[in-house]
Amino acid sequence: MPYDKIGNRIYKHRGVIKDVATRFRKSYALTNKSSISLAKMFTKIYSDLNCPLTWPKVLIVDKGTKYLGECKDLLLSRGVKIQYAVTKEGVAIAEPDHQEFEKHAFYRQDAVDFRLPLSERCRAWVKGLCINDDTFNNTVTRLIHMTPNEAVKRALKGKKIFAEPAVKHRRPVGFEEPRLSYKDFVRYLLKPGELEYGPPIRRITDKNWSPQVYRIESTLIREGQPVMYKLEGGPKKKFVREQLQLIKKVELPPTWVLK
Repeated sequence: MPYDKIGNRIYKHRGVIKDVATRFRKSYALTNKSSISLAKMFTKIYSDLNCPLTWPKVLIVDKGTKYLGECKDLLLSRGVKIQYAVTKEGVAIAEPDHQEFEKHAFYRQDAVDFRLPLSERCRAWVKGLCINDDTFNNTVTRLIHMTPNEAVKRALKGKKIFAEPAVKHRRPVGFEEPRLSYKDFVRYLLKPGELEYGPPIRRITDKNWSPQVYRIESTLIREGQPVMYKLEGGPKKKFVREQLQLIKKVELPPTWVLK
């Protein structure tokens, strides 16, 4: 985020806590990403009587060092189980939220810039945190068909919140999906530039599938969701069927290519 100076403090980052079930979110402005700052953020948000969020049972975070030290000690002392995301997809509910906030924050900055001379640029975004959170929490969410505030009220009464899948699949999923067996050999779909150094871009000479062949180690089956496959000796992340290429007969190039 742009550096926003308020008094003697310069705020550089935005922290956000988002409840997976109700989609309720609470933002907080940070001067740095140290574990002490994160610990203060968690304490202030969960101690706020006007905030319906309570200390969670499971907290999904990335593997950044900001969640170590004082922050980790605080969470463990509150009985919170810390689940570290293996990939960026593991914290996908937070990344689009940051992008959405930045979009609305920059709209306000651009509006102010029209009133300022060219030598000055607006960098304010902290004062819009609460306004943006209130607007989001009072807006109907497409997947749960209600506002996050309404979902929180239902959850506090002991009612379950059901969310529709984010993607409508055109094939059988869940328990009805045809599954690969543990005897099958597969290759997985490579990300852009996964086997190369440098920026994550796909070159015309890059491989589409992994050069190594793997077996299926385990599967994760959920109702209404695609089957997730974990590869034996492969990456830690899981794959859906479209990301795997079934190899019926493993045939490697002849050894003379190494000469």
